[in-house]
Amino acid sequence: MLVGMDENDLHFLTLRREIIKAFGYDLKPDNVILDFGCGAGRTVQDLRDFGYQGFGCDIEFKEEEGTDTKSLRDSNTIRPIKWEPYELPFDDATFDVIFSDQVFEHVQNYPEAIAELERVLKPDGCCLHVFPSRYKPIESHVFVPFASIIRSYGWLYFWALTGIRNEFQGGLSAKETAKKNHHYLHNYTTYFTKNKLFQHFKEYFQEVVFCENLFLKYSKKGRFKNMLFKSVPFFSAAYRTFSTRVIFTRGPLKS
Repeated sequence: MLVGMDENDLHFLTLRREIIKAFGYDLKPDNVILDFGCGAGRTVQDLRDFGYQGFGCDIEFKEEEGTDTKSLRDSNTIRPIKWEPYELPFDDATFDVIFSDQVFEHVQNYPEAIAELERVLKPDGCCLHVFPSRYKPIESHVFVPFASIIRSYGWLYFWALTGIRNEFQGGLSAKETAKKNHHYLHNYTTYFTKNKLFQHFKEYFQEVVFCENLFLKYSKKGRFKNMLFKSVPFFSAAYRTFSTRVIFTRGPLKS
């Protein structure tokens, strides 16, 4: 294992590499890779530690222990996304591969964002996006059951009364918590149906594939999960519906 990279980082990088390999893409050291929505830049740093030409972009950058975000910014390795008009800070046809992880549930401007991914992807490149399903039983940010679908203040207030808080809400009253959750969900999250997701991506890419099965296959304990899901197909369908969406795209239409 490389210095500075923990087991989870290594696993997730390997997982993504195996998924796109199943579609005929074998990552090479000279590949230029974008982490869309890179946060502190940790994945970009990992990519570079592995010898890839990794870059990242985001609306704003987080600080994270173990990641030298300032150096990544100063070297122009991670760059801020231009908001008005929305534009990724890279030239046309720059990237061989574009990854995103837990990003598309925050995207408020799907057409503009996907159009920009299409623009900066090379004609023979591919994208892989991993993000929570609309039907995930516990919403990942506010921890309220089915809050990706049921966003009313009353619903959020009810669960706040039961004591549910995320890591930033300790000490807040139920009313304050519900108000913050209502604002966050309505302004910073987007959860589309599978059909709507397909429609959005298909406007800009020739091929759009939901590949949760590959995500499961190459994930930790993937062999066990595969055996379980083959024995009880319902579990596989339930996982794809209620847990994670994984979308592979290639063939930018404007190339």
